[in-house]
Amino acid sequence: MSWKVIIFFILTVLLVIFTFQNPILLDIKFFHWELKEVPVIYVLLFGLIFGFLLSLMMQIPTILRMRKELRRVLHELENSEKIDPVKDEEVGSEGVSMGGDYKGGFFNEES
Repeated sequence: MSWKVIIFFILTVLLVIFTFQNPILLDIKFFHWELKEVPVIYVLLFGLIFGFLLSLMMQIPTILRMRKELRRVLHELENSEKIDPVKDEEVGSEGVSMGGDYKGGFFNEES
């Protein structure tokens, strides 16, 4: 189970405990609107949902920009020419090509 799921469950349990320990009814006034006897849990849930939606709206420009960049990169990869590997390159024991002009390591005796 991922750490995000565990944190979500812990916060859910804390929210349920808070709800049962605080069965208080509130009167809410906002400009000309007035709500009478609203449970605290509704106010808390509204605040959580509003905060989530606000943070999501703040991320939408970044998400759209990243999707556009990803489409551009994928388009470039589809249109690029396939590069043929150089035949005379030596491949090390780790499977890494050292390049055709590689002469040896730091302690090469041919200096």
